Amino acid sequence: MRRICLIMFLIFLTLSVFAQQRPYINYTTHSGLPQIQVRAIHQDHLGYIWVGTKSGLVKFNGEEFENYLPNKSIYEIESDSKGRVYVKTYDQLYRFDGRDMLLLTGFKNPAAVIIGNEEYWILSENCLFQYRDTAEIQRYVSDVDFKGVINSVAYVKNKARMYFTMQDLNQIFSIADGKIEREIKFEGSVKRKVLALKGEEIVLAEEENENIHCLNPVDKSNYFSVYRTNNRVDSIKINHLPVKDYLYVNDYSFYRLDSVTKSSTKFNLDFIKAPYPAILDRDNNIWSGSDNGLYQIFNGPISNFPRSFMNDIWTMIKGDDGHFYGAVYKDALYRLDMKSQTKEEILAPGPFHRKETDYYYGASKDKKGFLYFPTHYGLVKYNYKNTKKFDTGISLITKYDSVSNRIIFGQMNGLGFIDEKENIEILIDSSKQLVPSHPKAIDFDEEGNIWIGTNGCLTKYDRKKKCFSKIEGGPKYGVFSIHKDVKGNFWMGGKDGLWFYNSQNEEFRRVDDGIIENNIAGIISKSDELLIVGTSLEVFAMDLASFYSKGNIRMKLFNFRNGFLSEEVCQNGFLLDKDLLYVPSTTCTSVIDLHKVNFDTDFYDVRITSLNDKGIIYSDTISRSEICMENGCNELDLSFEAIGFGLPTNPMFKYKLDGVDKTWSDWTKKKYANYRNLASGNYCFHVMARPGGNPNVTTQKEDHLHLKISLPFYKEPRFYQHTLIGFVILVLILGFFVHSRIHIKMKMLDRERKIKFLEIATLQAQLNPHFVFNILSSVQNLISLHKPEKANEYLIKFSRLIRAYMEASIKSSKVLLGASVSSEITIKEEVDLLQMYIELEQVKHKERKFDFEIKLDSDDLQNKTIPPMILQPLVENAIKHGLEPGEKIGFLQIRFSDREDGVECMIRDNGIGRERSQQNKKDSIKLYQSRGLELINKKIEILNDLDYKIKIEYKDLDEGTEVSVTFTN
Repeated sequence: MRRICLIMFLIFLTLSVFAQQRPYINYTTHSGLPQIQVRAIHQDHLGYIWVGTKSGLVKFNGEEFENYLPNKSIYEIESDSKGRVYVKTYDQLYRFDGRDMLLLTGFKNPAAVIIGNEEYWILSENCLFQYRDTAEIQRYVSDVDFKGVINSVAYVKNKARMYFTMQDLNQIFSIADGKIEREIKFEGSVKRKVLALKGEEIVLAEEENENIHCLNPVDKSNYFSVYRTNNRVDSIKINHLPVKDYLYVNDYSFYRLDSVTKSSTKFNLDFIKAPYPAILDRDNNIWSGSDNGLYQIFNGPISNFPRSFMNDIWTMIKGDDGHFYGAVYKDALYRLDMKSQTKEEILAPGPFHRKETDYYYGASKDKKGFLYFPTHYGLVKYNYKNTKKFDTGISLITKYDSVSNRIIFGQMNGLGFIDEKENIEILIDSSKQLVPSHPKAIDFDEEGNIWIGTNGCLTKYDRKKKCFSKIEGGPKYGVFSIHKDVKGNFWMGGKDGLWFYNSQNEEFRRVDDGIIENNIAGIISKSDELLIVGTSLEVFAMDLASFYSKGNIRMKLFNFRNGFLSEEVCQNGFLLDKDLLYVPSTTCTSVIDLHKVNFDTDFYDVRITSLNDKGIIYSDTISRSEICMENGCNELDLSFEAIGFGLPTNPMFKYKLDGVDKTWSDWTKKKYANYRNLASGNYCFHVMARPGGNPNVTTQKEDHLHLKISLPFYKEPRFYQHTLIGFVILVLILGFFVHSRIHIKMKMLDRERKIKFLEIATLQAQLNPHFVFNILSSVQNLISLHKPEKANEYLIKFSRLIRAYMEASIKSSKVLLGASVSSEITIKEEVDLLQMYIELEQVKHKERKFDFEIKLDSDDLQNKTIPPMILQPLVENAIKHGLEPGEKIGFLQIRFSDREDGVECMIRDNGIGRERSQQNKKDSIKLYQSRGLELINKKIEILNDLDYKIKIEYKDLDEGTEVSVTFTN
């Protein structure tokens, strides 16, 4: 009777504590499994989860599945002490060393495979074979040596010893160093088998009727006992476990045995339809195979209610009657029975003579314990017997006000109050600027003033002054949740992160440091220990005690990757009941056991996975031995990845190569590093990982790899530098011999240039007297006409012209020496020279012989430069041979135009033309030979040899001649 009562108590305890479901993730072929039926699961020494299916093997790092052995049906997976992974199919045994999947042996019949430290054992046809690598070491024939059949085997790795029992022989045997020893002998006919708990301790399992007792085989002390009826577990009694925890599997049920609390926890996995394999990983999460994929069942502080029971609940509250009440949007108000997971609808009057369905957030309870639920059409009051509706309009939040003993509810542009007698008072912000919309969050400061959060701003209602005022310095983009902690300080959030308001110094501070990216929907604290912050996608737990004592901001994130499966956390919907925090959402309702929340980082690690597209052998990872690169290879392409199954965010990496990188790289999501052109020597590559999204995480994992590079001398990176130095020396030696030849050639070129310059100077000397003589002739004509004042005026102009001419001549010489731009003349200077010259030419004649015009198409032309002393001889030629012989008053036009590739000067006269001028020259008696045009043509020819581009074109007009001079850039 006592046993029956104990069993019933344990069953009741299991139901009451584990009414919620453990959150889980189901991986299928859509996730990366090669086939949906999972037959084997194993976690290796690096932390990878290996999964065997009926059609292939995969390795899982928490983000991606990597496939091996396609189309093979996998039965068992195990690791040895070197980390190598053994995979058993129906008739073959494979081993993965980190790089290659090797076939070790085949079987004729299905066999049991036991993996040792650096060996493996095969039990087949009543024979036990021992192998190392692919060579058989020894064969143990049970029916010959012991005249019986081996019915259980277990290998204890820390003892390097194989244990086995034989049918009909009450004795445990062991094998070590090739010797068989009789360990322990038993009395009676009880069925006994040996087990190895996590490969660390040997356990003797005795089956008595349906009950199983797991004993220390040496002193027969009881580790734990499993009591069963009709193959179903009634209870598990734990006295002592030789390991920290153990997963016991009984057909379709899973039990986690805890050595610390000496308790067992049953996991109700309704989706498991057959006795598929299951393991506990390093975070004590369960990984279970099934007919419909791989399940990862989280063992953290979070559990979920089934969606069929609590789905789309927008607000939740616990009544004084001990029941929980939840309002489902667009549905109804319910009384919730958490144990039986049933709910009872509570009808409330709604609009249009229908029941109320449009429930919102933020239910509250008054001093008498009556409940208030905000809705789209008003406020619903429930006194545990009936409901009553108050048509107050849209309300998004309610809060009990202990100062006035009333319930406050949000109103458009203001607040509403309702007391125990159901009297209603409305306060409205007439400006509609301080409370621009419906209040979404309400709380009270130490003086009883009401803090109001809206979409647009943070506002305070002062009870003494009876007015609203805006609170400056806080969040700028709306406040959706406000919470006052036990120290009287405010926490608030919305679109602008998490903010803290210190009530003593009245200062605001943003504290999430960019960790929280989504809109904050709810905030609540548990005494001075924890602050819980909810967003639309996740929940953050903040170490409040550390914040107040040290100023540290320590946060732990819960999302779908580590067990928090709720989506769209309901605004201000948190409900704290002792250590349990209920988190309603539009999907499922989660429960967080705050007592189990800690800030230790869930298991994760980082591993360098490949080098130059080849996997890193596991034994090298364990021993940290140096890897010698192939001779002549000095390029490194390294890949790495994080391993972890509870990381809520993608990991970040940084790395460095000793001897090359002086500092670590920046944190990045990139999973590879490349190095080129390395010299011979020893190197060590380091990579570090941390969870992403939280820069305050101090737990970082590191892996490293020792490398050695050996190169022939001609492949060394500095070989080309040394070769270059030698080549330079050789060139210097050869240069010494050819220097004289180059020097002589330079002298010859310099001599030719000097000759060219002397030739140009001679031309210039010929041009200068010609120009001067013509000018003096014009002045002499004025004196002969008895016009001394005019002659004096023109002598002054002549002196200015001579000075300008001399400067132009000097610049002309410099141009011919190659100093082009600095020695050229501006078009403005050229125009001034031409104007003075033409005015002096006009003086030669008693009567006005011709008029002239100098025109620039653009003022921008004035600052452009051209070689000097090119245009004046052409103007002189137009006057002397074109205009002067004419019988009418002539006209000379000089026009400068801008072209895309340079400057054009057009000189046009309406004189007698070139043909008549040539005839006049033949008929006239020449006092001297005119050489102006000849000298100009020669000068232009030489300038063009010096990289100038000057072109002169002549065009005969109906009257006169047009000369076009183009200076191309």
